[in-house]
Amino acid sequence: MAKTYKMLMFMVFLLLGMLIALQFRGIINKQDGMSVKEMASMLEAEEAEGEELLERLNDLEAEWSQLVSNIGNRQQDTEVMELIKQRDYEFFRAGLTSVRGDGVVITMQDAQSADGTNDIKDYIVHDGDINDILNELRINGAQAISINGERILGTSKLVCAGPTIFLNRNRYPPPYVIKAIGDPDVLYDAVDQLPNVAIMRLYGIRVDIRKEYDMIIEKYQLYESADEWLSTLEVVTE
Repeated sequence: MAKTYKMLMFMVFLLLGMLIALQFRGIINKQDGMSVKEMASMLEAEEAEGEELLERLNDLEAEWSQLVSNIGNRQQDTEVMELIKQRDYEFFRAGLTSVRGDGVVITMQDAQSADGTNDIKDYIVHDGDINDILNELRINGAQAISINGERILGTSKLVCAGPTIFLNRNRYPPPYVIKAIGDPDVLYDAVDQLPNVAIMRLYGIRVDIRKEYDMIIEKYQLYESADEWLSTLEVVTE
């Protein structure tokens, strides 16, 4: 039963990708003989079908979770319980489960004004500044981290894009709100004593740190909607 659901979920993703890719190529090949209105109508139809498939996938994931939960209730099967425990741990490491606990919240904001004696770049938050804090949080035992609500993964790359940052597939403007779950006292002291934090504060960049209790950092969302998934497709034309 479990293998059947996993295979069905895989087939849903595969069919969705093939369907959208083929339809996009068909639209590109026929665009010379179609009006903009007709093309928009076709795209809306495909997006609607994509939404339905994603809803079906969410239903399958819910059924899969229920199946796993039912299996987990078999307390006497130690081998099954160990496998479930290992699965949960790997999901946690991958950022695919929400995490609840105590920690810190760090808010970073560009300086409100520059005195004109330094480069304007000295008064804004850069990707390196944020990465310094992320590294310090990890070193000091942060179990889960997010920026502006988006979960940080082991593969996440954060880069500057003008006055904003790119994280995974999304662009975020300041202020940057970093949440980290771990020992609040340890994390607070570690970030507050960072030399780079002291330098930023000298230039008027705000780095506010506060301890937070019983907060939730949500799991990483692969795609929130069919529209977002469609936006990642690369249309190949011959």
